Amino acid sequence: MKILFDHQAFSNQKYGGISRYFANLHYGLSASTDVESKLGLVFTHNAYINKKSLPAGGLLEPIIKKQSRRNKYNKWYCRHLLRQGDFDVFHPTYYNPYFLDSVKKPFVITVHDMIHELYPNYFATQDALTAGYKKQVINKADHIIAISECTKRDLQKFYSIPDDKITVIYHGYKMSNDFVSSPRVEVRDKYLLFVGDRAVYKNFGLFVDATAPLLLKYDLQLICSGGGDFTATEQELFSKVNITDRIQQISASDAELAALYANAEAFVYPSLYEGFGLPVLEAFSNNCPVIMSNTSSLPEVGGDAAQYFDPMSQSSIASAIEAVISNKNLQSELRTKGKQRLNLFNFDNTLKQTINVYKQVTRQ
Repeated sequence: MKILFDHQAFSNQKYGGISRYFANLHYGLSASTDVESKLGLVFTHNAYINKKSLPAGGLLEPIIKKQSRRNKYNKWYCRHLLRQGDFDVFHPTYYNPYFLDSVKKPFVITVHDMIHELYPNYFATQDALTAGYKKQVINKADHIIAISECTKRDLQKFYSIPDDKITVIYHGYKMSNDFVSSPRVEVRDKYLLFVGDRAVYKNFGLFVDATAPLLLKYDLQLICSGGGDFTATEQELFSKVNITDRIQQISASDAELAALYANAEAFVYPSLYEGFGLPVLEAFSNNCPVIMSNTSSLPEVGGDAAQYFDPMSQSSIASAIEAVISNKNLQSELRTKGKQRLNLFNFDNTLKQTINVYKQVTRQ
């Protein structure tokens, strides 16, 4: 059986949960005995892909740096592969429907979350996802993979998809072994860790308000990994709550991120909504206590291995964080339970279940 993945996640992300998910699937399938996997990529800046394996061999990356040009050439190559038809199942890596007029074989789509449907006000009106791209692809798909029961429920709430068209397959944890003992940048001995972008639904502003007094009380720093440089509005907030000298942003590689988790007092995840929450598994893997929201898929993933709070309540966020950072025994308990919980999210299981979906749509 031959699987073709398209370019979208790899054209748009250098790092990120979606492209890592598909890279892990691609290499996992390629290592199996009865499945072949191919990427619809000419070239990419994505950190998870071996560029030497691509048609351009990584040679064009220094020349073609604009995302729009990467998209253009990779989309052309995907359409070329679709017309050739040398595959059994097509698995697009995001929701752009450019392929619908070209694909003649079954295709499977993975739905990672329903954030655009649940919080449309957080996104620009011209956003292609809110303009119907996502719905179009979902309705045309031969089968849908949802990454959590929460995502499946939300998917059915908005699109009325029948049960037999959806399979829930949890993310399997698989991270690079390229671990470094400490990040390149200097951080204080004690810090809290925030990971990912800081979009409105990530609840970063309320989290900062809740955390600021604790940073001062316990002499902590707040490290934010990913999300780009702080905005002027964010810097004004830091100044207002007197933590300008206690917060920094780091664009960390996977190896550096592992070190940041391993050395943190705790990882805090204040998001209002997540389709799964891969950083929770990253924290578990690196012995980092997890403190997070009690909403959406997060309790489904975290189980009893996390300290929870109401993300809409500043006092609840602060109380949960203080309960952990002031109690070494609780930190140790969360680390132990996190390692145990991680065993439930085995990548081999993810791979086997995904192959079963491919076989289902091809009736093999």
